[in-house]
Amino acid sequence: MEIRGLAFLPLLWVIWTLLGLGALIVLTVMSGHEKYPYISDTGKMFPESVIYTVVFMVTSILGAGVASIQYRFMIIQSEPSEKRYIIIQRILYAIGWIVCIGTAVNAIYSVETQPTAHRIGAGLAFVLAAIYNLCQAVYLYMTCLGRRSFSSRQMCHIRLVTTVVTIVALIIFAVGMSAFFFNLCSGRCIGIFYITGMKAEYIGFSGLVMHHVTNYTDFQRLSLTLSREGVSISMREKTQDPENPE
Repeated sequence: MEIRGLAFLPLLWVIWTLLGLGALIVLTVMSGHEKYPYISDTGKMFPESVIYTVVFMVTSILGAGVASIQYRFMIIQSEPSEKRYIIIQRILYAIGWIVCIGTAVNAIYSVETQPTAHRIGAGLAFVLAAIYNLCQAVYLYMTCLGRRSFSSRQMCHIRLVTTVVTIVALIIFAVGMSAFFFNLCSGRCIGIFYITGMKAEYIGFSGLVMHHVTNYTDFQRLSLTLSREGVSISMREKTQDPENPE
């Protein structure tokens, strides 16, 4: 059996994650648990905590699928002589899986009951995802300039910008959280840093989401084949059938 076009996978990640997080925010605010919740705050209390675990566990599984397919795409696209690049892609592939494991840890351990484990998982997922996306965005941007990418130059620009937005937001978020947790200021200043950190977190998360959307063009050119020998991912072959264009 062959599945032609794998663009549905990153789009499924985006739709599932956004709908799940949106539902969590609504439930948290309407129940009165938090007026201005951070993402982690949406999983503090019951019943949101159960939904939070389900949403982000599924997100981590879908993310592992996206990372695996992206790794295969990068290897197929690379030249046989690019041995150093292939090694780098294997390292990035491992980082992608660590991001998914961090997301799963973040989902399993609530910030209310196991704050240390939760924050370690969330930190790994957020920081390493930004690094992973930056490295892939830079390479794909270079392939756009070299006319080896299936994405348009405009799409490569968007991919790189969303990654930069994520990193800048992450830095602002880290500064805000440091000021909040280490009591670097008091009074109204704490509230300012709290709101600033919250906005930065959501902006950074939006950058991660947008980066997944930009994978659509490349994933659409891949096919997944299921056979007795196992699962294989390959580049789609062009067809000359006018009724079934590529």
